Amino acid sequence: MTRYDARLVAQGFNQVPGRHFDETWAPVLSSATTRALFAVAAARDWEVHNVDVKTAFLNAKMDKEMYITLPVGAEPGEEDDVRRLNLALYGTTQAGRLWGIKLNKDLNAIGAVRSKVDPCLYTWSHPVHGLVYILVYIYDLIVAGKSLEGVQMVKASVSASFDVRDMGEVKDFIGMKVMRDRAAKVITLSHPGHVSSLLEAFQMEKSAPNKMPMVSGAKRFKTGENLLPEGNRYADLVGSLLYLSTTTRPDIAFAVGVLSRYMAGLEEDHMRAAKGVLRYLRGATRLGVVYGDEKPVQGYVDADWAGDIDARRSTTGFVFTLNGGPISWTSKRQPTVATSMAEAEYVAAAMATKEAMWLRKILSGLGVDGDAVPMGEDNQACLALVNNPEATGRTKHVDVAYHMVRDYVARGEVAFYFFSQRRHPGRWHDKATAGPGVHHFPGRHRRWLGSGHFGE
Repeated sequence: MTRYDARLVAQGFNQVPGRHFDETWAPVLSSATTRALFAVAAARDWEVHNVDVKTAFLNAKMDKEMYITLPVGAEPGEEDDVRRLNLALYGTTQAGRLWGIKLNKDLNAIGAVRSKVDPCLYTWSHPVHGLVYILVYIYDLIVAGKSLEGVQMVKASVSASFDVRDMGEVKDFIGMKVMRDRAAKVITLSHPGHVSSLLEAFQMEKSAPNKMPMVSGAKRFKTGENLLPEGNRYADLVGSLLYLSTTTRPDIAFAVGVLSRYMAGLEEDHMRAAKGVLRYLRGATRLGVVYGDEKPVQGYVDADWAGDIDARRSTTGFVFTLNGGPISWTSKRQPTVATSMAEAEYVAAAMATKEAMWLRKILSGLGVDGDAVPMGEDNQACLALVNNPEATGRTKHVDVAYHMVRDYVARGEVAFYFFSQRRHPGRWHDKATAGPGVHHFPGRHRRWLGSGHFGE
């Protein structure tokens, strides 16, 4: 059934900081937390339901004395008739924050406890039905737990406080398609609709598909030649690709990270490369991250040295998998220039360690407890720096902030080991666990995902 919405929205862009609002915030869930919950739900066969709160912001009271001018035709009255806002009207800058405060208060009232790691993750406990988890993305809620009765009880409690739309078992969540095979205990997260819309918007839906997001070894830099005119849609395209690369498409993360460096001084080659990513998506529209059998968290980290020709900075890349699929990943240019490959890898190891510590806390809240997070690293010099605290003349210039990785290794919270790819397609050599043997891992995007799954 087709639904239409009509809303009176305030012109928040006219608000003055300090007078009309003090702080802005909205309950926006971390993508990694979302994927972690779906990974655990797939392996443990949890019930996962979706609830949508109707006109959510109007449940919160306004914190400032504010007035709005009514639009023409809103109701009979004199011209320039004004009204005082009693509720957090859509469009006001602080509406999201006020709704978050109201929702937190009501969830606490029913016994839900907010996570100290991710403020949009709540845990509700029942002596019979066990734990039920609540994920909050503004006014969309995910309710998940082992017991269907427990999930229904939480939904009933939420509906007692707010006017909600019960969507039942989750099929879509914030634009992400959720496909589940209960018999095989598999959950797939993907964005086929977003990819199709993006291809149509840039008139690429009939283009010839590429086999890779970006040519391996391609070096891009600013030449100052063949500049594109103002008003091009490069920023729109890269922004849409960034959304995909941070939600369900880790295979394009590196390519999109490179493209995002050229928002200013855009050249024809940069736009051509961006459309190359679209051509790759044209042939891989339905791909997504897949979670299945219960497997412990595993990390892989790598870096290129001085790969950015313009700034001579290196790029960090890491991925963490859980229950067969990636739950957290990044491809990000490092903030400083590394003077050696070992230093670039060491900086990458520190960045990945921070993410590993955060994931340990999130997974502990989801009932997944484990030992030290294993971290695959392919540089022996970096492993020597990680495992040996002595300083030498070659490492005196390394920022103290990156040495924190040694402390976490010493405390047994992460464990780095040598992990390298031999020059054989689809094969990995793991000296820490396999000795001279060779492992075969599934998945077409092996470089990014290691032993994780990525498919339709």
